[in-house]
Order: sequence, then C-alpha cells, then structure tokens
Amino acid sequence: MGLQVRARDLRIGYGRRVVLEDVSLEIEPGTLTLVVGPNAAGKSTLLRSLAGILRPLGGSVLIDGRGVHRMRSRERARSIGVVLTGRPQLSEMTVEEVVGMGRYPWTGALHILSRRDREVVEWAMEVTGTSHLRGRRISELSDGQLQRVLIARALAQEPRYLILDEPTTHLDAPSRIEVMRLLRDLAHGHGVAVVASTHELELALRFADRVVMVSSGSVKVYERPEEAVLDPEFLKAFSVGDAITLSPVTLSLEVMARRDEGAPRAFVVSGAGTGPPVFRALLRRGFSVAAGVLHRNDVDYHVATSLGLEVVGERPYFPISDEALRAAVELAVSSDLIVFTYPPIGPLNSGNLRLVEELVERGLEVYGVGADEAYGVPGVRYVGSVDELPLVRKRRISVAARRGVWSGTRCTSSSRTSSASSRDPSS
Repeated sequence: MGLQVRARDLRIGYGRRVVLEDVSLEIEPGTLTLVVGPNAAGKSTLLRSLAGILRPLGGSVLIDGRGVHRMRSRERARSIGVVLTGRPQLSEMTVEEVVGMGRYPWTGALHILSRRDREVVEWAMEVTGTSHLRGRRISELSDGQLQRVLIARALAQEPRYLILDEPTTHLDAPSRIEVMRLLRDLAHGHGVAVVASTHELELALRFADRVVMVSSGSVKVYERPEEAVLDPEFLKAFSVGDAITLSPVTLSLEVMARRDEGAPRAFVVSGAGTGPPVFRALLRRGFSVAAGVLHRNDVDYHVATSLGLEVVGERPYFPISDEALRAAVELAVSSDLIVFTYPPIGPLNSGNLRLVEELVERGLEVYGVGADEAYGVPGVRYVGSVDELPLVRKRRISVAARRGVWSGTRCTSSSRTSSASSRDPSS
C-alpha cells in the first residue's frame, strides 16, 4: 500500500505564537512537492511539524493513519528522512561513514552495519552520485557535494517520506539544478514522497509536481505549478506586479522595462523564439523596445509582454492583417533602430517579410541579427549579433515626420500620429 501523509487542521508555532493555522494537505507517494513563500513566512516551521520535530499546537500529521508525533523516534526515522539547513559538525568523518549513519534506525545498540546495511549505503551513494567521494572527508567537500551526501544519508534510512529544508541554499546554479533533478528522480523513479522548501521560485515551478505556498499565516496548495502562476494571490505574495512579471507560458520571471521617453527607440521584427535575446540585449543598452507583428501564441509575444514592451499583436492561427501591419509600420518608422531576427517564415507570418521589404524600400536602415543569415532579404544589413548594432545614444527626433500607413501592398506617407493604445489591432 502506498504511503499517505496527511496534515489535518494544523495550527503550528512556538509557545503562544501561532505561525500557521488551518493547514490541511496531503502528500502522495512518488511526487515532488515544493514549498515556497516569502522570508519568515513559516516554511521551515511547516516542514519541522510535518517531520515530527515540532509538535503542533493543534491538529495532526498522519502517516498511513498514524500520528507522526506519537511515533517513537526510531520508528519515525524509518519512515521519514530529514535534511535540515546548516553544515553538520561531521568534518573529520568520511562520506561513507556519514551515509552509514543513516542506517542507525535499523541497527542494534552498537550500530554495527550488517551486509544488508552496507548494501543500502552503497545504493544511497550510487543514487545520489556520491560513490566516488566515499573516502573523502566532509571538510573537503563543496557545498553541492555535501548536500548530495546529506541526501544520501537520509536515503540510507530507506524512508518513504523525505523532507528537506532549503536544499539549494548556498549552491551555485549548476548544483541547484542537480539537486532539484535528484529530488525529482527520487520521487518519480523510487516512489519516495519528497517535500522540500526553496526560495528558487523558477526552479520550483519547473520541477515541482505540486506547489505549496506559505504566506500571511496560511498555506495554499496548487495541484499544478501552472495554477500558481495564474493566481493573483500567489503573484502578490512574491511582489509580482508593476516591476516584475511571471509568465504563465515560460514560467520565468522578467523585470519589466522602465519607461523613458527620452530613450532611443528600437523596433524588432521577430518570432518563434528569435526575439527574446535581442529584446533583452537592447534593453540593457538603454533602448525603449517595441516588437511586431507577433501572434499572441508565439513565445516572443509572451516574453515581450512580460518585459513590458509595446507589441503589435495578431490573433493565433490567422495571417497577419493589414491593420496589424499598419500599426507595425507606424512604430517602425518612428524608431531609431530597426532589427530583423530572421524568424521562420510561413503563410501566417509572411506579412512580416513584406513589412521588412517595405521598410527597406522606404529607405530605412534595417539590421539583420541572428546566429546566421537564415535567408536573404534584399536591403537588410546583416551584422550577426546585437553587439554589432550601431550605438544610438539619444532620440533621433527627425524620424517622427516619416510615418506611414499600410495600404495593403506598400506603405504610403501620412502625417498621422500613432496611438500607443491601439498597438494590438486584434484585441
């Protein structure tokens, strides 16, 4: 029978101070549940209560119907493996000795390891990729190596339930990813119910099966990470709003561009993932960036809107309309820099190729940027990378008079001014 961990009506805290209340959740076997929330929200308190380390002020935590706080310590250690924050005082012990400590709940009073115990220790080191470190002293390990060793020690207990408090703290980016991948593999490949807290919001959204948010004295459970991104309460807890956005498509955080009317303007014609590196590079160089024409299901559209760019959008699965092209022309001719990223061109976005050809015909300089010149567009000046684009330090006011409108086949002169509120003609 699979492991069932249930928290029912938990009220937890210290003494008379209640940190969290009305907490009810269920942890399924073979799943990775990641706990996120602001600093000091109560993530560690929740995990310590689930692990049986901290007795709740009310409610209960049940494992297969038994109260975890009523279990004897040895019995609890056979069901629950715990990895807490901090570097343990084990500096002179070897890796193999530390992992072997995980067998203590299964050994006698003298803690002598049997053949079976040593087989489990070997398995735990193999699963966590620490076998090659077996003879190294703990003091000689990097933070990432130590974290894997501590997870191996917990696994040596053969727990069905693994709790980790901030397992990626102080780790570099590759090590954080390695630890998260290991936790997911333990859950999916070995059937362990894994619960871990983390401040790495983007990693949590990418790796978790379920997300638990701890904020403002309460706990909220999301059965899928995508549900969290769409919840205003979740976004508010992480101060996502005017300055920071969280894309429900890419599950990534973006810093929105600051509006500066005096900044030089760039217009980017992109699509199919070719635009985001250019958007970000131009923003770093101080440009005010606009993009188009982008279908609203294109990843470039989602990244551009997450960055707060002005975007000319089009309905998904429809050819680019003349109205959208008119809006794109108005933005392009009033820009100080026009960039083409050589997106794949098909029947639905072929209007962007017509747009670029028309801008070139009007005598505007269009720069091609990409890993290579995917296809030739007469008149486009291919420069390769954003770093090779001309540096524009201030607005070129004279271009404002060179506006135009799309007639259906080409752009014709017009003295109309563009409206920032009508950039997405399909909305």
